[in-house]
Amino acid sequence: MFIKEAELFHDIPSHIIDEIAAVAEEEILPAGQVVFRAGEVAESLYILEDGWVNLAVGGAGLLSMPVSPGDVFGWSALVEPNQYTASAECRTESTVIKVDANRLMHILEKHPAEGFKVMRRLAGLIASRLLRSYQEIVGSRETSQMPSYG
Repeated sequence: MFIKEAELFHDIPSHIIDEIAAVAEEEILPAGQVVFRAGEVAESLYILEDGWVNLAVGGAGLLSMPVSPGDVFGWSALVEPNQYTASAECRTESTVIKVDANRLMHILEKHPAEGFKVMRRLAGLIASRLLRSYQEIVGSRETSQMPSYG
C-alpha cells in the first residue's frame, strides 16, 4: 500500500506499516468531491495517492494550498480538539488512503518509539504549513497595499 510512500511514515518498520494498512482504506473520489469541511469532527487522516486535492481556510478560500501525491492531510484527526481546520476538495479525480485516526493512535501508542517519530514529523508538517500560510498572508497584504496607478 502507498502508506510507506508518505513522508509521515518514512522509515517506519514494515510490520507497523502493515498494521496501519489494516486500518486504512483506499478511496477513489470524483472531481468536486468535498473530503471534509473546516469545523467538522476529524475522524480520519488522509494520504493523497493520486490526483489533486486543495485545502482551503476561510470562508471564500482566503488561504488555499494544493496537496501533492504522498502528502498527508486531515492531520487534525491526530491532535486535539480533533476538528478539521481547513476544507479539502478534490480538484480532479483523486485516490486517497483514508486512515481511521483512533485506530492509528492505538497503533502509535503500542509502538511508542515509532509513534514519537510519526508525531514529531506531524509537528514539522504542521509548522511548515503554518509558515506557508503566514507567507501567503504577508504576500497578499503587500500586494493589496501597493498603490494603483491606473
